[in-house]
Amino acid sequence: MIWLTFLPAALALTLGLLLGATPLPLHPAWSARLLATAAAAAVASVLGTLVFIGLNYAATLFPAAADRLPEWALFGDDQPVHAGLGVPALVLAGLAAATAGRLSVRWTGEVRGAQRAARGVVDSAAPLVVAVPGRRGGVIVSRGLLDALDRRQLGVVFQHEASHLRHRHHRYLALGALAAGIVPPLRPLNARLRFTLERWADEDAAEAVGDRALVARTIAHVALRQSAAGPGPTILPAFTGSGVVQRVEALLTAAPGKNTISGPLSLTGAGLAAAALAALAWQLDHALGLPVL
Repeated sequence: MIWLTFLPAALALTLGLLLGATPLPLHPAWSARLLATAAAAAVASVLGTLVFIGLNYAATLFPAAADRLPEWALFGDDQPVHAGLGVPALVLAGLAAATAGRLSVRWTGEVRGAQRAARGVVDSAAPLVVAVPGRRGGVIVSRGLLDALDRRQLGVVFQHEASHLRHRHHRYLALGALAAGIVPPLRPLNARLRFTLERWADEDAAEAVGDRALVARTIAHVALRQSAAGPGPTILPAFTGSGVVQRVEALLTAAPGKNTISGPLSLTGAGLAAAALAALAWQLDHALGLPVL
């Protein structure tokens, strides 16, 4: 068993925890991309580590079957994997697979239900608006929202939801939910990702209508009217779904920079660093042979 096997997961998880606790000095579009990249890296590395350890533990139990496994699937030494590590790894990998399946079923059910509701105006007094992905998707709007807002405010709402659909924010949300479900310490990262996606859509709406104060007032107005709203989709993006006060405050200040250089550089650098560290750990794992068990 090689201690460097844990390095990619430890590094990716640490990065996810740091990003979940620290606001990024980037435009929300680049912050969301960086957060989603960190979530994907953490999920892949943690799951990969669990499967890798579990596979090697199974090879310890069934050495004859291990001869048929490719060399890259086994540790770089001949030390057996202790049951105290192998059994938890298999159990956690199984729980992760079950969680991923449950979230997938939940996601599919919510999207299909929302797509059916998106075919017309929802007959509800609550000011409801939700972006629904897919070819049969669109924007769910309630009668209460149409009655509560004037033409300019409705323009803000639809620009906001159009941003969610145009940039496929539902994929970011699904990835964040998966990360939080499989690796519970990443829940703050998921919460920050959801907030950042709303900020991204806010900025797109503000740029489209040319009035940041109007967007801020619309968000606050809908949030106040939504206090009596019933439960709606919990995974799909909602207009007042995350950090209303912070979003209003941000809109009442100057627009953030586009980060046309620093944004791509940050995202590319983070991706390359994660890949380089994982590759380094893999090479050291097979070259040095530093057993811990």
